[in-house]
Amino acid sequence: MYAEYEHQTNQEHLLYEAAERTSDIQLPGALNILLLTIWAVICLIGFAVIFLTKNTVAGIFIIGVPTVVGMIIKPTFALCVMMLVLPTGAGLGLGEVFSLDRGVGIAVAASFVLNLLITRPRLQVGNKALWVLVIYTIWISLVSLTGPYLSLELERGFTQIQQLALVFIVYWILETNGVKSFHWALRSYIIGTMGTIALTFITGAAMRSVEEAGAEGRYAATLGQTIDANMLAALTAMAFLAAMYLFARDKNLLWRVVYLVAIAALPIMLLRIGSRGALIALAFTLLSPFLFVRQVLRRPALALLLLAVVLVASVSAGLMVRERGLEASVAKRLTDIGLAEQAVSYRMMPIRQAIRAVTVRPTGTSYYGWFEQSGLRILPHSDFFLALGVYGIPGGALFALFVVLMMFTVKRIPLGLEKLYTRAVLTYLLVMGLNIGQLFQKHFWIFLAFIIAIERIHKSLVTATDELSPHAEYEEDLSAQHQLT
Repeated sequence: MYAEYEHQTNQEHLLYEAAERTSDIQLPGALNILLLTIWAVICLIGFAVIFLTKNTVAGIFIIGVPTVVGMIIKPTFALCVMMLVLPTGAGLGLGEVFSLDRGVGIAVAASFVLNLLITRPRLQVGNKALWVLVIYTIWISLVSLTGPYLSLELERGFTQIQQLALVFIVYWILETNGVKSFHWALRSYIIGTMGTIALTFITGAAMRSVEEAGAEGRYAATLGQTIDANMLAALTAMAFLAAMYLFARDKNLLWRVVYLVAIAALPIMLLRIGSRGALIALAFTLLSPFLFVRQVLRRPALALLLLAVVLVASVSAGLMVRERGLEASVAKRLTDIGLAEQAVSYRMMPIRQAIRAVTVRPTGTSYYGWFEQSGLRILPHSDFFLALGVYGIPGGALFALFVVLMMFTVKRIPLGLEKLYTRAVLTYLLVMGLNIGQLFQKHFWIFLAFIIAIERIHKSLVTATDELSPHAEYEEDLSAQHQLT
């Protein structure tokens, strides 16, 4: 009557699928904190060697070796380190030969390969936008072979290959580790942005950048050399959007204080930078959710939170302007209509040249061939026309298709904080890209990779919420039966 199996089975485990293997090597929480503390102490020792003994090579070696080891063990740590130094914008380094963010990028790529050999996590690339980006990169490489300066063109084509690899690495880290990696990456980016801004004023780099800007007198500093002001404005705006998202998502009180400080301080920096395109793009991004009336009615709490954030940012910026004022050149730049008209005509000139170049060479001029073909010393100040003029009709079409697929990616995400954040990032980058060329900027592709990966991250958040209340569905059924009776 009774039978027994030779090997007993745990029937509870049959109800759940096996967990996917993460690329982060799992360690106990206490050990993670210990290793992070040891790494921080070693970094302090390395910085002391650099600044006190003036031995830069030894200091970099002391910091670099344990950092790379940590990157191999934890790709999330590698992503956080990269996001931490991203706000420096290639302004910290040895001229054009080497920069801090470039060195970290190489370390992230190397640790990615080594970690992949160790962990071998399962990864499926299901977003079609990534494959369009692959074809776009192949086309750029082919166009580079037709340029007038082959060695320089090949270097430019290799840069696009590096950006493609960066997108896949960031996507891989987020997909194989989930929402915690995503949140820690954004936290690191906010800390890096705020820390960079603070250190520029402490070291005097902020004042030097204003002096180096000459008549414009704009703040465009990181920790080292002055960088492009529009690029710095985009980096700052990305940190502001990340702080808004995490302020709503993260329930930790201490972190919320950090986010609130960022929300209040970063708009002030955007005003000091004086990038008209960045301010217009941010204003449109913050107001665009109110165009979706049905979504506002469905989530009134989120709409009120957004209004509160906009109010805090506006008040902090207004108080700064009232108490300290802006540099005269920046104030004139932001208020003078004549200067704005000159800027528009200046940006329209390369756009018209891009259209003419396409009629002459539909397959593209190549990067350095653009300057000979157009007779200009500047590239088109627009992402689409930059791709169209330099890489021809195929390049412009592939870039446009990539953008459309990104829009569909955001559309597929259910309404919630993740959807609002990704839509804000994509809106900002697209509006900013109407008057600023960003196709050669690292931050542009990193945040697009975030958008691609967040679709699955949102699903993992929903799954985690369901696991916290496993009997929710059963309770709903009982409630429905009670109402019927």
